[in-house]
Amino acid sequence: MAKPTREDADILLRLAQLSALLNLPAAAAFIWSDDFPTDFARFRDKFPRGAKRSEEESLLRRFLGYFETAGTLYRNGLFSGDLMFDWMAVTAAWDRVKGYALGVREEAGDPRLFENFEYAAERARSWQPERP
Repeated sequence: MAKPTREDADILLRLAQLSALLNLPAAAAFIWSDDFPTDFARFRDKFPRGAKRSEEESLLRRFLGYFETAGTLYRNGLFSGDLMFDWMAVTAAWDRVKGYALGVREEAGDPRLFENFEYAAERARSWQPERP
């Protein structure tokens, strides 16, 4: 991969600001807690779909949207994979939420939902940092 640029650093900082705006620490706390069912059917049992999304599902959707945004930038060559994978635990995050993400994909009948998050996570699996 190409060496990250100052533009990549600017994107990283903007993503950090977006994380704060979306209250991703709260989302991450839920997703990494014992209360988060990683299986989609168990998630739906615990947090049924209704006229209004549960707070937990709203947190999860913000988390997915954030990683989808970062993945879209990466997939389109607008954000350095080296910088992204060094900064974000993309694969660990995807592995934790993929049951829900794939379930929503099927439920919505939209195979493109969260595809860039998944793409980045799969690329991150084989990434090795180059350290000086």
